[in-house]
Amino acid sequence: MEIISEKLVEKTWKEVAGFSPSRGSKEMAKLGEKQPDLLSFMVAFTEELDQEVKELALYMFFVVYRIFERASKKEIKKVSSKEVMKAYDSNENLLERLEAAHEKFIERVAGTQVAAQPYVMKYVVDTLMEMPEEEDPVDLSEEETGHLYLLFKTVIDLLSRAG
Repeated sequence: MEIISEKLVEKTWKEVAGFSPSRGSKEMAKLGEKQPDLLSFMVAFTEELDQEVKELALYMFFVVYRIFERASKKEIKKVSSKEVMKAYDSNENLLERLEAAHEKFIERVAGTQVAAQPYVMKYVVDTLMEMPEEEDPVDLSEEETGHLYLLFKTVIDLLSRAG
């Protein structure tokens, strides 16, 4: 899949932010029909988090999926649970190996790891890091931020391949 433009990312998250709660629910149900295993992954891997963190994660997941849907020229291939777990395990292993690495090396790897869809990842990172500046912020611990980053890196990797 081609690199998704920053303009499309911004246009999409602004559009989704304007959805009414009922439209959001209907659109999320459609997403669940199109990508049941990917949605199940997000629900299961955010289950232990506080309700507001869970809601933020699912909202962001919807925005990210919508971005890929808009950018894709064709229907996004359904992602299997096997593909999801393989990608998640791979990303988790990468992050574990990076924990002991030198900071400069980490910056270089991080740059190459988000290169597939830099503007989508920028949306995710900006949303996770700029929460305290929002009107009604969701307080994320460092651990929650890292966990959500790992989930979204996995989702973005999978949707890049499936789109």
